[in-house]
Amino acid sequence: MFNRDTRAMPPLPNAGASAQRLSGPTGIVGNPGQSMQTGSDRPTSILGPDISIFGEHLTLKTKGSLLIQGQIEGDVHGESVTVDTNANVKGVITARAIAIKGSHRGALKGSNVILHENSTVDADITQQNLTVAEGANFEGTVRRARDVSDVTPDLS
Repeated sequence: MFNRDTRAMPPLPNAGASAQRLSGPTGIVGNPGQSMQTGSDRPTSILGPDISIFGEHLTLKTKGSLLIQGQIEGDVHGESVTVDTNANVKGVITARAIAIKGSHRGALKGSNVILHENSTVDADITQQNLTVAEGANFEGTVRRARDVSDVTPDLS
């Protein structure tokens, strides 16, 4: 698990006034250029654009929010996971809230899944709520979770 001291953390990039806000019934908000926010006070961990993580049987876990700006080949579990523009993830992402702005290949399992404009997703998606923005590139399958346990991340 990655922990981050947020006292000296720079602000996240601002998307500008024309940013489209997407909101789901869980109160999770996605805003292009910014990470997703939940009601928790936990800071967002950031894996910057200069970070590449590859490994067999690799699983990253966070009990808070994770903003991925680099390259990951492995599985990711978290409360909220955002794959930022120009980021690339290959593996399974399981989170209560998932926002894809870059590219993802594998599987997505989430209560609230958002595929943003210009995202590229080749995945099997298991979800409770799905938003696909105009301009998103998606190939794969989508199915509704039979039970909340189908989309619950392993945060232990």
